[in-house]
Amino acid sequence: MSIATPSVSFNKVSSTCLKTLKVLQINLGRAKAANNTLHPTSVKLQSDLLLLQEPYIYNSQIKGIPQSWSIFNSISNKAAVIIPSRQLHAALISCKQNTVAVKIQTGQQPTTFISAYSSPYSNIQEKLLEIQEIISSLPREKIFIGAYLNGQNTL
Repeated sequence: MSIATPSVSFNKVSSTCLKTLKVLQINLGRAKAANNTLHPTSVKLQSDLLLLQEPYIYNSQIKGIPQSWSIFNSISNKAAVIIPSRQLHAALISCKQNTVAVKIQTGQQPTTFISAYSSPYSNIQEKLLEIQEIISSLPREKIFIGAYLNGQNTL
């Protein structure tokens, strides 16, 4: 039996601060094995910020995450923002059903990081509205979105 490990994609977020933030965005597919690879992968990539969708939850906690890491979950626990770095301090901006947003000071201006998830069986317009409501409340601010939206082609 082989266990599929999630493909890892990460994006670098440039800012005016001295350091470029390394952001890991990944859908873990509610798989325990995927969660177990998250911590070593994050350390290896030296990630400053994790934008997760569908993490494996057990006893209301994301498994495999050190307790010293800051964790911000959506109401449904289908989206999360995790900050491994003790140098970064985040403020929770919004916590919706499948979307969570945090603000981090990145240089002279803050940046808001949004993690969102949409099930292939739900109305994607509702999830896009959640994201839009957050964006609308943040005029003239840097925003970074990591989302797994399961968009379906209607054709």
